Amino acid sequence: MRPCQVSGVSLYRTWRPPTFDDLVGQDPVVQTLRTALVRGKLAHAYLFSGPRGSGKTSAAKILARCINCRLGPTPDPDNTCDFCRAILEGTALDVLEIDAASNRGVDSIRELREAVKFAPAQMRMKVYILDEAHMLTTEGSNALLKTLEEPPSHVVFILATTDPDKLLPTILSRCQRYAFGRIPVGKMIERMRTIAAAEGIVVDDGALAAIAYRADGGLRDALTMLEQAATFAEGSVDRSVVEAAFGSSGDAYVNALVAATLREDAGAALRAIDDAAQAGIAAERLATATIRGYRHLLVAQVEPALLARELSVEDAAAIEMAAEGVPPHKLVRALRLLAEVVADRRPSADLRLSLETAVLRLVAAEDASNDGSLASRVAQLEATLARGQNAPARPQPATTQVRPRAADPPKPTTHVAVPTPIPVPTPVPSQAPDLPLTLHRVRQAWRNIRTRAEDERRSLAAPLARAQVDGLEGETLTLVLNDETMAGFLREYAAIVERAVAGVLGAPLRIHVVVGGRGARPEEPTTGSDGTDDELGLLDYARKNLGGERR
Repeated sequence: MRPCQVSGVSLYRTWRPPTFDDLVGQDPVVQTLRTALVRGKLAHAYLFSGPRGSGKTSAAKILARCINCRLGPTPDPDNTCDFCRAILEGTALDVLEIDAASNRGVDSIRELREAVKFAPAQMRMKVYILDEAHMLTTEGSNALLKTLEEPPSHVVFILATTDPDKLLPTILSRCQRYAFGRIPVGKMIERMRTIAAAEGIVVDDGALAAIAYRADGGLRDALTMLEQAATFAEGSVDRSVVEAAFGSSGDAYVNALVAATLREDAGAALRAIDDAAQAGIAAERLATATIRGYRHLLVAQVEPALLARELSVEDAAAIEMAAEGVPPHKLVRALRLLAEVVADRRPSADLRLSLETAVLRLVAAEDASNDGSLASRVAQLEATLARGQNAPARPQPATTQVRPRAADPPKPTTHVAVPTPIPVPTPVPSQAPDLPLTLHRVRQAWRNIRTRAEDERRSLAAPLARAQVDGLEGETLTLVLNDETMAGFLREYAAIVERAVAGVLGAPLRIHVVVGGRGARPEEPTTGSDGTDDELGLLDYARKNLGGERR
């Protein structure tokens, strides 16, 4: 791509795309417009909508040149004829770019309605480009309606906006709509690399990636930051220069926090939060960035190809490697806990404390789910009783004192050594297929059953979240819901839930879904709000059902 010959010095103006082939990341829009020009099917009004810096105004100016080029109408203007050059330089009398934010009232639109009646002064057609069209007032929009619906044959309107939802439906219905998307990070890096080489800017790929992330899909913003970073740097531009010029993005702290929670290192996680706070990064910003980091890990497991739109090639490969072997339920739990921190926007809320608490809950949840937890010990006791074995007796003292009887003459006291029995633990497998299947075991495993079923069919998440495990009779597991629609949906896909039960518990069960309330069950252990077992509830359960004494 060759730069446009304009008097401006900014990179985004110098390198504004001169043809449709140079428009970055908008292939569907380009293909449709080129086909319409080839077939001579021009509309009288277009609406270009999309985020800032995605190429809406550039596409409008390219379309104006395609229409009025000496060789046109053509999808490939030569950009050398007097008409094309006048449009490039902004001196064309028949191509008018109007800022709707400052000409938004009914009087301005009335003047526009009068002007469109006159034929073009020089070119083939008059082209009106209304930038920020959503800023028109309601009265101004209503005044434009009739002209926009039936303009003179020599007029084309092109409306550009970042917020099409604010436009009147009657305006939208009179335009052909083209949606411009955010430019993928990879394409932004490639275009910036080309421009930097042409401008003599020495910049590495790490700096280009850091700029692309900050630009949030807008190439104009990216080129502005590239120009500023090149001015700021004394030599070559690297990631440290970008951090110094625009402030820390917090990526290093986010990566440290995510890595610490994945390896269950609570101390390192708290240090990462403290380091970010010392660097001036707000807790809400850190939590939001950490959510994005966990989302990238989950996307890497579900659909790795999507990462190419948001990350550089090197960063995407690193995320895919980090996501290997991480349980999906752990990523989902992290997203839920961190989302709660961001959602807590009360004025009195200490977001740093909330973030630290969420991180500790995330790490502690893994400890509470291992074989040494109280729930697992209760399950081992149940298994022992089911096999007909007595619970281990209390350890006897190492020595037993033999006292003389009253009728016998006194004898010296002797001590007989009695060896202490060494209890031999009975191993219990993680899924324990040989253990009796109880309602308590089903409820303890319900979270894993839900996760497995939802992995197979995502739409089961809502009914399973509301379902209550009500009873177990023989090989039938009863689930209760309060909503008949969700109950019917769960009956339809009961086979998926049955497969999940068999996979988690190692025993087949038939699912029976009923509609109704759920009574209290004091005989079952309680569960904490964060998903961990309540110690007191499990102890009461053990005492009542296993014959323990209260001390």
